[in-house]
Amino acid sequence: MTQRVSGQPTTTDLVSDLDHGFSLPASWYTDPAIVDLEHERIFRHSWQYVGRTAQVSNVGDYFVAMACDLPVVVVRSEEGLRAFVNVCRHRRHEVMSGAGNKRVLQCPYHAWTYGLDGCLRAAPRSEREEAFNKEDFPLVPVQVDNWGPWVFVNPDLEAGPLASILGQLPQIIAQSGLDPNEIQFWQRDEWVRNANWKAMLENYLECYHCPTQHPGFSAIIDVNPDHYSLEPHE
Repeated sequence: MTQRVSGQPTTTDLVSDLDHGFSLPASWYTDPAIVDLEHERIFRHSWQYVGRTAQVSNVGDYFVAMACDLPVVVVRSEEGLRAFVNVCRHRRHEVMSGAGNKRVLQCPYHAWTYGLDGCLRAAPRSEREEAFNKEDFPLVPVQVDNWGPWVFVNPDLEAGPLASILGQLPQIIAQSGLDPNEIQFWQRDEWVRNANWKAMLENYLECYHCPTQHPGFSAIIDVNPDHYSLEPHE
């Protein structure tokens, strides 16, 4: 249902409206200020999928990704998985691009060179600057972890571990007989939609539209509400 026409709802009103089948306020899907708040309060403090462990299986392997609006680089160091904001500490140029295997991470703009641990190893002509200290300019770290074949990052270094947000999901999937570690990569598709992210997720998470929009899926999976259910978890 669409949101009822009213003033700015209180938290109590909002929860009540959601329980009665109304959507979030319309402005929450169109107001740029709401998007800014979502970046600040949600995406900068949450775990987000960025890639696969197979992409960083060997020391020196790396790939770049976007965690919402934040560019990140994930790398396999001698100590394990590491992830950093993919922005040089000098002139804010992108340090790495694409994916591959490198002994160091080097910015193509002024050749500032970082180790796989994110520490600045070399900066051309820095010896001419009396107060310059390489230890002051490491790449900015972000949290990184994996569940099965999937790699996640979290820009908030104080946030809880990935396991805390997965909750019961690993146990639920294990009980189904599926081992995520045995899943093989098939392909990756990317597309852009001119829609708010919440509208995309809200429609993706319900199967009310499946019989009409996905007849092939509905022919394989019983989407009758007596057999197909969605259950909320932490």
